[in-house]
Amino acid sequence: MNNISCKVIKDLLPLYHDKVCSDDSKKIVEEHLTFCEDCQRELKNIDTEIKIAFKNNTMDRKDTNVIKNISKLWKKSKVKSFIKGLIYATLFFAFAAGIYIGLFRWNIINVSTDVIKITDVCRLSDGRIAYHVKLIDGYILNQCNFNTDKKGNFYVKPVRSVIKQKQKKDTLAGLADMYYDFNPKEKQSKALYWGTYKDNILIWKEDMPLPKASQEVEDMFNIRD
Repeated sequence: MNNISCKVIKDLLPLYHDKVCSDDSKKIVEEHLTFCEDCQRELKNIDTEIKIAFKNNTMDRKDTNVIKNISKLWKKSKVKSFIKGLIYATLFFAFAAGIYIGLFRWNIINVSTDVIKITDVCRLSDGRIAYHVKLIDGYILNQCNFNTDKKGNFYVKPVRSVIKQKQKKDTLAGLADMYYDFNPKEKQSKALYWGTYKDNILIWKEDMPLPKASQEVEDMFNIRD
């Protein structure tokens, strides 16, 4: 048996290492290994190579799992990023809309009486009071609010947005240049003011004599004799 060459033994070593050779082959290999250092080293090399290969395979599988996990996290992060982006975009547009409404549509700025011109205050035939209002600063009047104090004084308070809008040429001036009417009996008022409690213009008060309205003004308010 000892005459078997190392070449034959080395061919059997992989089978011997994996324990798949026959009992006779196993016996031959083991007898040869007792005295052949070269084949002993070959067996150790086979064992080392297999361990390295197993380790690399394990690492490859781990790397594959890591890549899969990263891919899953990336997909999840993409969804999260999309949702976050959508939320941020919604908040941004809501904020921008809020700013726009606050600056251009929210009428909170009182109009100073310095730019309010009241003319042609008169009494209509049905007892109402008519008068003409014109804002002389060239800006649109957005809104008028109404308040009555405890003394029965009625206030018409003109208000604008934070950013005023210029009156365009060749367009109706609307509230900024028109006739208004007021019924003191209906409002149970003793005086009529345009402006705020502190900054106002008196238009009429109880027992104040007023001229009779012209026919043109009467016609404007659809009053016929």
